[in-house]
Amino acid sequence: MITEEQTAMLGTLARGLSTPPRTPILRTPADYDMDYEDISFTTDDGIEISGWFIPGSSNRTVITNHFSPGNRYGFAGHLEGLDYAGGFEVNFLPRYKALHDAGYSVLAYDLRSHGDSGDGEGAISGVGFYEWREVLASLDYVRNREDTAGDEISLMSMCMGANATLNAMDKQPEAFADVTSLIAIAPLKGRTTIERNCEQMQIPVDEGIEAFETIYHEITGLHVSDHDIIPKAATIKVPTFYLQVRDDMNSRWTDVQEMFEATPVDDKKIVYVEGTPWRFQGYNYFSDHPDEMIEWLDAHSTSV
Repeated sequence: MITEEQTAMLGTLARGLSTPPRTPILRTPADYDMDYEDISFTTDDGIEISGWFIPGSSNRTVITNHFSPGNRYGFAGHLEGLDYAGGFEVNFLPRYKALHDAGYSVLAYDLRSHGDSGDGEGAISGVGFYEWREVLASLDYVRNREDTAGDEISLMSMCMGANATLNAMDKQPEAFADVTSLIAIAPLKGRTTIERNCEQMQIPVDEGIEAFETIYHEITGLHVSDHDIIPKAATIKVPTFYLQVRDDMNSRWTDVQEMFEATPVDDKKIVYVEGTPWRFQGYNYFSDHPDEMIEWLDAHSTSV
C-alpha cells in the first residue's frame, strides 16, 4: 500500500510536471554581443509565443525550443529554490553565439506557459502534448519573415520541446518537407519518468504509477500514456542527431536508443553524455561542445 506521505510526493511530482514555475530569463543575446529582436508569433489555437530572433550572415536558420521548466535562455538552476536539478545554470547563449558566428540565424522561443509566452489549457503544460502547435507556428514564422523566407531550416529541440516536435511531425508531416535536419536532445517517455521517480522515492513502481495517473489526470485531463513518445520516432523523415545523458536519473538511455533504432532514415547519429546523472547537463552539451553541433548542421546544409 502507498502511504499518505508517498501519495503527497506523487502529487508534488504531478503538479511540478503539469504546472511548472515560470523561471527567470537571466541573459539575452546582447550579453554575448549579438544583435537580436524580441519577436512574437501566434499558434493556431491563439497562444502568443515570445522569442528572440538573432540574425545570421547566411540563408540558414536554426529554430530551437527548450525543456521544462526552462525557457529560451535556459534555466537558472544555480539560484536558490531552483537548485534541485544539480545546482548549476543551463545557459543556451553560448550555443546561440556559436551558431551566429557560424553564419546561422537563430529563432529561440518560449513554449506555452513558460518564459514570456502566453498560457494555454489553463496554464497546464502538456509536456509536448499541446506544444506541437508552437513547433508548426515557429516554422510558419520563419517561412513568412521577409529576411528568412526561403532559408534552409534546421531544428534543435529538447525534452518537452523534442516531444512537441515529434508530435508535430506525426500530426503534420508535410510541414517538415523542407527541414534539413533535427537535433533531438533527451526526448522523454512519460512512463519512464514516473518509474524512475518512484524508484527514487522508494514507492512500488506499479502502485506508484497507478496513483500518479489518478492525480495527473485530475489536474490535466491527460494520461501517462499520452506521453509515450517512442512510437513517434517512426514518423521522422529528416536526418536526426539524438543526444542523451547515459545515466540520466529521470530517464533511461535505452528509450532514446530505441527511438534511434526506430527512426526510419539512414542519416542519423546518437551521442551519449557520460559521467553525470544530471539530465540538465545534456541541455548544456552544445554550449560546451559547439563544434559537434556546427559540424552536424554544416553537413546538412547545401550552402556551406
